[in-house]
Amino acid sequence: MVNVDGFNVSDVPALRSPVVVMAFTGWSDTGTVTADAVQHLVDAYDAERFLSVDPEEYYDFTETRPTVEIDSLGVRQLKWPRNEAYYARLPQAANDLVIVSGMEPNLRWRTFSERLSSALADLSPSLVCTLVARPAATPHTRPVPVTGSSADPALAAKYGLGRSLYQGPTGILGVLHDSLRRRAVPLISLAAGVPHYLNVDENPPATIALLQALEPILGVLPPLGDLEAERERFVQRVEEASSGDEQIGAYVHTLEDNYGEDDERPNPEGGELPSTDDILRDVEDFLRGSTDN
Repeated sequence: MVNVDGFNVSDVPALRSPVVVMAFTGWSDTGTVTADAVQHLVDAYDAERFLSVDPEEYYDFTETRPTVEIDSLGVRQLKWPRNEAYYARLPQAANDLVIVSGMEPNLRWRTFSERLSSALADLSPSLVCTLVARPAATPHTRPVPVTGSSADPALAAKYGLGRSLYQGPTGILGVLHDSLRRRAVPLISLAAGVPHYLNVDENPPATIALLQALEPILGVLPPLGDLEAERERFVQRVEEASSGDEQIGAYVHTLEDNYGEDDERPNPEGGELPSTDDILRDVEDFLRGSTDN
């Protein structure tokens, strides 16, 4: 194992031109949509960890605090911010898989990005795909839109992607893209548009939409498992929360009328929608209170 600047990297067996799927909570994630997607990949493919990062090097713990959880035995556990990478073999596909799951750091972004990019480039990946989830003016009654972008015209044509025209502040994914691009690593990004009035952590429909969008990239559809049942329960709770309120119904109908228009697509790099109208707070409160149902 090699330890440089807090990055602990173990040797990885030879992989077949792996596809890297990467997601970070923070700027590029709405709730835990992308984090849930990559964790689902880790679990579904029994991926093995080969990289971890010492949080002491990259976080201001007054800004990103560790959390305390109680496990199934009633024991309190301290959880620190984690950044990890895993590998999995996909014998049914042409490429193996590398998964990066993390939390956007507070400190030393250039060092963090250089170290992670170097570790990934050493695996000779055929492609790096970053996942994004952003608030969008899209209704929960329609499929979650997923758009993609790439600066490489050949990749854009191959996967039917657009080109990001965003200019402005960026998150750690933007810095990583720059670092990987300088290493000539092929890059694309997929962005899910999450209904902006559902300001809750988990959103199974959006997580499933991202996993399904990975099928042409991985060459196989990731198994969805329990996510499909979770999606049904989530949609049912949203319907229960929004039914019977004429104002909410009118708002959702307006979004339905505009669904699919280009200007409603999520921005992979950032950009914000206007603040959510107060009439939708009841939906959020209901969902937060229903997470154990």
